[in-house]
Order: sequence, then C-alpha cells, then structure tokens
Amino acid sequence: MLKLIFLLVALVVGLLLQRLRLQERVRDSIWNVSFWLVIPVLVFATFLNVSLTSRLGLAVAAVITSTWLLVGLSHLYARLVTKERDERGALTLAGSVGNTGFIGYPLAQLVFGHSGLTQAVVYDQLSFGVPMLSVSVVAARLFGKRSIDTGGRSRLAVVLLNPPLWALIVALSLRAAGVHIPHIGTVEDAAAALIGPLGFLMLGVSLPLEQVEHDLVEVARATGAMALKIGAGPLLLFAVGTAFGAHIPSTFYLLAAMPPAFHLLTIARVYDMRPALMRLMVVVATIPVVIGVMIGSFVF
Repeated sequence: MLKLIFLLVALVVGLLLQRLRLQERVRDSIWNVSFWLVIPVLVFATFLNVSLTSRLGLAVAAVITSTWLLVGLSHLYARLVTKERDERGALTLAGSVGNTGFIGYPLAQLVFGHSGLTQAVVYDQLSFGVPMLSVSVVAARLFGKRSIDTGGRSRLAVVLLNPPLWALIVALSLRAAGVHIPHIGTVEDAAAALIGPLGFLMLGVSLPLEQVEHDLVEVARATGAMALKIGAGPLLLFAVGTAFGAHIPSTFYLLAAMPPAFHLLTIARVYDMRPALMRLMVVVATIPVVIGVMIGSFVF
C-alpha cells in the first residue's frame, strides 16, 4: 500500500509540474536522469543476475522472434495507412511495444502468482533481446519531429546513444569474463525502488492534459494498431513457439497481449511524435485489457 501511495504521489507531482513555465525543460531533465542513469543501472544489475534454463531460453528465443515480427508488421501497417513520419512512428510503437512492466507485472502476479511474476520479469527484460526502452527511443528519435539528445539526425548517433543497450553489453561481457561485482543485488534493489516513482513522475509531467478530438480516420488507424498489439502479439508468439518446438509459459502469452506501454506517452511527448494520438491508443487499449484480465482471474 505504501509503495502504491508513493507512485500516486509521484504522478500528482508530475501533473502539478506541468503548471510551470519551464515544464518542457523540467520534463527533459527528468527524462535524461531516467534514461541516462537510473535505467542503465537497473539493466546492468539485472543482466548480471539473470539466469535461464535451456527450456526457458528456447521460449525466450520464440518471444524475441515474435516480438520483432510484430514490430515489422506494425511498421508495415503504419506505412500502408499514413504518409506522415511522426504518425508512422506512433502507430509502429503502439502496435508493438507493450506495457509488460507497470501493467504486466501485477496482472501476471494476479493470475499466476509468484512464478508468474518471475516469468513476467524475464519476458519484460528480454522480449526484444535488448532493453525495450532502447528500441522505443531509437524509433522516437527517427520518427519524431524533435531531437533533444542526438545533436541532429545522424542515424549512427541514434543507434549508439543508448545507455541501456551499453549497460546490457557490459553486463554480459563481465559475466562471460567471470567477473563478480559485490553487492550488485543491493544496487539492483535501489534502482528498482527508484524506477517506479521516477516513471510515474515522468508520466505525470508528460501526459497531455488538453482536450483532444480525433477524427474517424485517425481513430480507425489507432484501432488497427491496438488490435495488432493485443491480438496479433500472442498469435505470433504461438506460431513461432510451435515452429521452434518451444514450451511457452502462459505468462508469456499474457504479456504478449499487453496494451501499449505507458512510457510511450513520455517518449511521444519528449520527441514530439503525435502525443495526443499516442495517449488515445495507450489509454483506450489499457482499460479493457486490465478489466478483462481481472474478471478472467476470478471467473477461471
């Protein structure tokens, strides 16, 4: 309960910060602290500690393959329905990047208990093969209308300026070399304790508050992206898992059907990539998924 209160307080503080005249600078500062410091530390510590069995490893391989197939399918859909670069980026991300953390963790625990939560963490960390945030930020930098941290449109800079990705590479290299870092569990716990409130603070300062109206064409395009994320995600995982001969845990199917991630609201706002459209897809898709899973957990 205390943790929930902290998250709600952080969200309210973020909303209040939008009243500041320098709200854009404040939002950028919070984003940079999160993306360049806290998240890389969490990724580094997590990948130093994570362990996989061969059975689970095959399932993770199926997850990674199906996830990238969904990215490609979502991008193809976006290219077919719009010519606007920023709208293509928003539709691609909403159709392929799910809320496997903030929403996925508690729902997996609700339905499958502690083992489900453990599997949800594995899925969340490895579903793209690299940190999810690195993928979504690269897409936002490429498709968004605004750049705050790459100094231009250099595609090389877009790819390389990803602290979570480098944190992952360093962690795996140290593991391969047999290097042991003492107290890394304490570091991971500290980063994990910060990431929730910091994420909700960023969500509050990034959530578009102005009244927005969407035309029917835009709503139809958004509906297509949401259907890809919630419907095509688990179907692709089933198809790839069958082809690989992998045993896919039920938790993985649940996580594959998660709605678009909350952090996409932040990224869309920071990089100016249709934040109002992103808000529509995130909010509208999240409500039925959460309600449906909660009802299903009690009925079945």
